[in-house]
Amino acid sequence: MRIKGAKTMSESNNPTKNTIILPYQQAVYDRLCAVARACLLVDRKSIGSLKLRANFLLLGPTGTGKTFLARAVAEEMKVPFLAISISDWIILGGTTRGSEVTWKKILEFIKDSLYRGRAVIFLDELDKCHHDSNWNAFLRSEVFSLCDARIPLGMNTFDDEDGIIPTTNVEEIAEFLSHRTMIIGGAAFQGVWDTQSTSRIGFNHEQPACSPPEIHDLVRFLPRELINRFCSDIFILPQLTRVDYQVMIQTLADGISETWRKRFIEIGMARLDQAVRHQKGARYAEEVLLAAVVAERSSLSNWVPEIEDSDSINLSPDIGNSIGIF
Repeated sequence: MRIKGAKTMSESNNPTKNTIILPYQQAVYDRLCAVARACLLVDRKSIGSLKLRANFLLLGPTGTGKTFLARAVAEEMKVPFLAISISDWIILGGTTRGSEVTWKKILEFIKDSLYRGRAVIFLDELDKCHHDSNWNAFLRSEVFSLCDARIPLGMNTFDDEDGIIPTTNVEEIAEFLSHRTMIIGGAAFQGVWDTQSTSRIGFNHEQPACSPPEIHDLVRFLPRELINRFCSDIFILPQLTRVDYQVMIQTLADGISETWRKRFIEIGMARLDQAVRHQKGARYAEEVLLAAVVAERSSLSNWVPEIEDSDSINLSPDIGNSIGIF
């Protein structure tokens, strides 16, 4: 089971079992799945000449699970998934190694996905496209091309150490992007949340949660021409409250082996106010798990590191995916 997904560029073609959708994520997940069914399971070409724009914004404070939800939607639809972080985007001409260019990786992903029929692409950290620099101007141009289902012209003749990038099926790839791909843009817009949180600082951690940002708030951080490439109906994950963290610990405790569960719950419940104050997000569970393991092992006077017997420290059947943020 998993509660978080990858932050950097990654691909996924196989559904993950036992994915846990936390209560504060459920409404957004359900809405995203409903939209995905319409975008991915309907023959868009049969609708008519008007293009159906299947680009959506998923917003939420850092650590709330944006990448995870986008991946979970792809797994629910049983389609390939590609996560790209804007921070890791390498523009055309930005490197002498063509294999590292982000658009080449996108094309390779699409070609591998053609036989699957549909795909979901997640663009994380979109709010980092706002800086005024030559690099960002080129970056925005390439992101615009992806959102508009256009392959940059340079991709037809770009050389790398492996030879010419194979883009012979340009029309087929463009058609796949236009009619069979759902693009989800993720952004924290942490400045919006932090601004609204300033007036709530104090000892009362039960104060009302911040109101979610609206389109006019985002214009301060992103160019209008980028925002307008996504639907106005924004999917928003809320800032976590004390109750959200409490339910998170209770929910995830069921997936932890009995050896560690009691400590996990005790420490998790004792640090709820700290989690709210520092806006830990879903990463809070990882910190609590570590503290539980340290506390439990420190209480044993004869404890020695369990290196040779790796099975003796089994936290859960699938600990690599249960609490991890990769």
